[in-house]
Amino acid sequence: MKKTIPSPTQKHRVYKRITLLLTILCYGYATTTTIDFETENDGYTASATEGTGYTDIFNRTNPELGGNDTYIWAFEDLEIADPTLTLGQINVSGQTSFTFALDLLAHHYNDWDAADEVRITYSVDGGSYQNLMWINSIINSTNSPAALDTDFDGIGECNDATLLPSRDEGTADGCTVADGYDDFTPFISPVIALSSNSTLDIKIQFYTFTQGDVGLYIDNIIITTDPEKCTISGDSGFRMMSSPVAGQIYSDLLDELWTQGMTGADVTNGTANVWVLNGYTGTQSFTALDDISSSGSGASLSSGVGFLFYVFSDTDNDGDDDLPATISIVGKLNNSSATVGSIADTKYALLGNPYATTIDFDLLTFTNMAATTSVWDDATSAYKTWNKISESGDLSNGLIAPYQGFWVQASGGIGEVTIETADKSGSAGTFYRTLDGDNRGRMVFNASSDGHSSSNYLSFYEGGTVGADEGESELLLPFQASSRVVMMSVVEGEAHKISSYPYDHEGTVSVPFDVMRLTLEETNYVTVAEEVTLTWNLEELPDHMELVLMDNATDAETHLDQESEYVFTTEPKGSFSAIYDGLLGTYPVLGEPRFTLNVTYDALDQNEDATLPSGFALHPAYPNPFNPSTTIRFDLPEEGFITMSVYDITGKLVETLVNEILPTGNHSIQWNPVNLSSGLYIVQLKARETVFNQKITFIK
Repeated sequence: MKKTIPSPTQKHRVYKRITLLLTILCYGYATTTTIDFETENDGYTASATEGTGYTDIFNRTNPELGGNDTYIWAFEDLEIADPTLTLGQINVSGQTSFTFALDLLAHHYNDWDAADEVRITYSVDGGSYQNLMWINSIINSTNSPAALDTDFDGIGECNDATLLPSRDEGTADGCTVADGYDDFTPFISPVIALSSNSTLDIKIQFYTFTQGDVGLYIDNIIITTDPEKCTISGDSGFRMMSSPVAGQIYSDLLDELWTQGMTGADVTNGTANVWVLNGYTGTQSFTALDDISSSGSGASLSSGVGFLFYVFSDTDNDGDDDLPATISIVGKLNNSSATVGSIADTKYALLGNPYATTIDFDLLTFTNMAATTSVWDDATSAYKTWNKISESGDLSNGLIAPYQGFWVQASGGIGEVTIETADKSGSAGTFYRTLDGDNRGRMVFNASSDGHSSSNYLSFYEGGTVGADEGESELLLPFQASSRVVMMSVVEGEAHKISSYPYDHEGTVSVPFDVMRLTLEETNYVTVAEEVTLTWNLEELPDHMELVLMDNATDAETHLDQESEYVFTTEPKGSFSAIYDGLLGTYPVLGEPRFTLNVTYDALDQNEDATLPSGFALHPAYPNPFNPSTTIRFDLPEEGFITMSVYDITGKLVETLVNEILPTGNHSIQWNPVNLSSGLYIVQLKARETVFNQKITFIK
């Protein structure tokens, strides 16, 4: 038996409601227990401790390691015999599996000997301890790097996935260790099954750490239960999805959901309901898979790549709605970086979160990519959007959930995106960010009518311009055709959902705004007359700005700081096709915009509170990636000695930008690299006891 579904290239011809739940695709059962050593004896116990410095130590400490200025646990040149760090009595009731993760950093690349060993074992409900993770030298002799020993044979494996970073670089027995710039690297265990267990105990045991300079540092231990499961809820409709397991077979991931039209599906007839994007050049479209049951080329999931899946609410074709349904992964959770490249200029790529934890869009490494991502939100029947440059939008601080697909677009050349384990975020996130001491601000407009709503965002920051810039985000046409209200700012004749403007400006900036009330007639959106209510949020608007809304149809003038809403009736302005050419489209601008928002700037020196920093801060470099120069801004709440240095990826100092006493206030440094190759660099700002690090990319 087959089911009828819309083609992804004809999705706007569907007149019934189509649910696309993309903002939070999966409601996981996962719980986490975190040991970060920031609080003494919180969740852990040690069999013995010694030392307070960098030698002869088995203790919680706070060393000045670049990239980590918080408390860690350090093991080095031990005088005590085989000490143990224990994580005890972790509640796993009702859970079916767990993974163990921790950040690791070795001391020196060639100091581990054959007898040096760390064994991490676990016990459930007081039973015998079983192997979880081992760390050993890569060869059974002296002067070796340290690595994970995944087969528990006493010898660590020398490869990118298992080799521990070190405080310096070198090569020993053919195993090359890059200078980790003292960066801790996360390692994750395989998924461990539980069976009606109640408690979990984990031991970290150290053996023969008595030789000169041998050591190991650990931080951020995370025990995650049921990381492999996710719930699909809602109604029938498209989902943009991904997998946290590289190479997982589609049929295994989608086993609990109805599939059709492909080899390995529930039925092989009917229209296929799994599609992949056919490429990143030329005319883009979705291509249906022929086979979801094999691991061959095109049949298994690629790390970091999303796909389109039509979910039927009737998951077993018995006539009843079965959602929510739980999907499970098969295989080892991905813990490697994912790179998607060769994206032609202006073309889109459907990426996917490659991990079982949330990732932060702001942290992804971009080359020739627009700064915006979009995911679908069924609750509002619109895309949620985030711009990493202006730090604006409604996608919860740019956080992308596990199993979530998301759009990116190349801009300025052949694009590439890299997603790394360091891009993970444990935060659930909210829209607004703390702006204390920041030359940033924003406001939100909302238009509502008859149960429909639409939001628009204005961002003000130092790099913003009056015209279009990287802080903008276009307003994309929706996945589904339905009646709605649409609000847009108009930037150089194009509809935008996010528009960015300068933080400081002389005089007044005028921002065209429009609101349309739409209904669907056959294949066209028709603009209609309907009452609409405008509201706004000025909580994060800088004090030196005054906003006045002008209704160009009635000449009504509204001072936004004096009113809370504005009610008006939209005007019919024609129609436009609900079916667009190409993969993604933007809303057209019909006629003259209904409103003009006038933003009047006062002199900043008349409002000292607007510029006086309340805390130390290092702001994102702009532009990033950059060529030939980038501006680095930082805030100082008090006068002090400041050092700003730039390091390459090996940890080598390439340039010192600041090394002097600076006064209180907002500061900016322009860096124009000379005789440096393209690549990733680290900017480090030190102010008293505070250390900030930021990755920037230089492109020649």
